[in-house]
Amino acid sequence: MALSSIFKIRKKATPALLELLNNTTLGTNGAKYRHLDTTERILEADNPLFLSMERTDKVIGNVTFCQRDKFWYIRYFAFHSFAQAGIKKKNADKGNSFLKRELNQFFDEVFEGKHSDEPVESLYAYIDPRNDRSKWMSENFGFNVISQLATQSFSRFYPKRSSRVELSKDWDALKEIVEKQYGEHNYFFTTHAEKAPFYILKDGNGEIVAFTRVTKVNWEIVRLPGKFGGLLTNIIPFIPFLNKLIKPKNHIFLVPEIVFSKDNNPILLEELFSSILAQEKCNLMLWWIDEQDPFYTSIKDKMHWGFFNKLIGANPVDVVERRNPTSKAISKGPVFVTAFDMV
Repeated sequence: MALSSIFKIRKKATPALLELLNNTTLGTNGAKYRHLDTTERILEADNPLFLSMERTDKVIGNVTFCQRDKFWYIRYFAFHSFAQAGIKKKNADKGNSFLKRELNQFFDEVFEGKHSDEPVESLYAYIDPRNDRSKWMSENFGFNVISQLATQSFSRFYPKRSSRVELSKDWDALKEIVEKQYGEHNYFFTTHAEKAPFYILKDGNGEIVAFTRVTKVNWEIVRLPGKFGGLLTNIIPFIPFLNKLIKPKNHIFLVPEIVFSKDNNPILLEELFSSILAQEKCNLMLWWIDEQDPFYTSIKDKMHWGFFNKLIGANPVDVVERRNPTSKAISKGPVFVTAFDMV
């Protein structure tokens, strides 16, 4: 059975779609924020497919997929009015709503290979477990939690630049190390991670002993988490020091990926991260990494993460997936995270 004519499948984002995404406020419980660089970010999407719900030249809902061979990542899921309605009546609604029926049909078609060269093995996404709309999506479309990420911050009021840290465009010098450390992770791919430049730290012999790639991000924080989150959002711009880390109207921070430190050395990693903040004239990083990643578990209690971590903590993010019924489950190992997927 064909999808309803209200759904359109495209490979390029339309102005109407960008309007929807630019005006979308993320989060429902506690923290609420809005991406301010969506127009530029969406151009970076790897092999995108846009499934939009359109009426009178207006996009009223969208699911954006990044097609990664047999694994598709769900980058955007913006069906606000439908999700909210579903949340309000989720205990009473025993049947399939129009949205649920149509999207489930599309997901089945994806698994059958009707929208790609071959059948897809799984769809996956990252969701905030405290976000009702995200939970509604996960529960109503057969997604299961397979792992959890830590939102690990690193902050410095006065970051120190290191003369040992430099920029490099040489992906080949890092590729083997990245594949050794992350190559066996679930959903590993390097389409975004291999894009130069990279920040590298060298020792006295010229050996690369730490490196990462960073993405600069710009959000508007509508509301901070917590009971007094609304009040804090309004007064933080007037609080010395704290307003260096959090700028609600124009919150800029860095997101690292393919993070490496020789022998999992936390001292080297702190030197690298601090120098990057200084060089980028920034005060905050948010690093999303699987909580069970061996590298992270070996350093998390040895690092001086900074004031923001003491204030907010390392909030969890659920990794959810829907498997093709004919494919095998993925291993229970950690999930590879690329910065683009989180921002």
